[in-house]
Amino acid sequence: MISRVAESCFWLSRYSERADTLARLIDVNLAFILDVDLPAEQHWLPLVTVVGEGERFAELVGASADPDTTQGYLVWDERNPTSLSNSIYWARENARTIRETISLEMWEAINDLWHWLQSDESREIYKDDAHAFFAHVTSASMLFHGLCLTTMSHDEAFDFMRLGTALERAQQVARIMDVKYHSLGPTGPGPETSLESAQWLAILRSCSAVESFHKRSASSFDGPSVAAFLALDVTFPRSIRHNVERALNFLSRIQDAGGLQGRTSEAEVILEDLRVVLAGHDKASLVAAGLHEMLTEIVNQVANASAAVERQFFSSAVLSEDGATQTQ
Repeated sequence: MISRVAESCFWLSRYSERADTLARLIDVNLAFILDVDLPAEQHWLPLVTVVGEGERFAELVGASADPDTTQGYLVWDERNPTSLSNSIYWARENARTIRETISLEMWEAINDLWHWLQSDESREIYKDDAHAFFAHVTSASMLFHGLCLTTMSHDEAFDFMRLGTALERAQQVARIMDVKYHSLGPTGPGPETSLESAQWLAILRSCSAVESFHKRSASSFDGPSVAAFLALDVTFPRSIRHNVERALNFLSRIQDAGGLQGRTSEAEVILEDLRVVLAGHDKASLVAAGLHEMLTEIVNQVANASAAVERQFFSSAVLSEDGATQTQ
């Protein structure tokens, strides 16, 4: 297929997933800070840090900005390339350029979300009922991904979309997990404070993983158990390992469709090495290895795999500062 179309499929799904993740993270954080007693700078700055905007935020806004300003930077600020508004804008732009490739229902879903975000109604809801605002974004993003699965042919375009989703989700879950380190410090094998337990519960909620975790780990709830579930579980659709394996699967399908059977790509090597590392860990070794360091390495390796996909398949990529396609 044409590289431009494949590129837009890849980034369309990534931007939609990114918006969904950020909406979940902010919504859960709003509830979390009501239940805990933390210094003001620990309420929102960890979120800015884990989305990779620490330096830019400090330059543009200031390292000690008030909570409303910080939240606005994450949601609305056009200067923030990873903001919720920018993510939805670029998802729609990528969808618009491949309108003939995706289904009508997919286009309507992402187009409706963008126009709603630009409306006075969305601003009023954001101001009066932030939970309803973020719930709308999450529901619309989930609708888009569901429509992709049920209304689009499962061909090369679909495979590029699902590859983008898997890579984005693996990276974003690692970022969400690392909020705890930037907020409360490293996770160790010893007893946890009630504040740490509350933070891990919030992280589970950010990943819609509370029920699945308790079904899998009914007898225990602690940071290492939550970290192991979100990083290593094979079957949970938002776990890092599950999405690394899904990315390998879709990358293989793309290569087979392109007549590249039996050839090992750079992205495959990176992802396979990451899969082996994850498969070799359990709860104890994950913490012993240094959870923050492990999560940072996962974020970097997924970024490297994404860059390798760009080099291999997209001959005319135009990239933003965070490595995302923004013009076609």
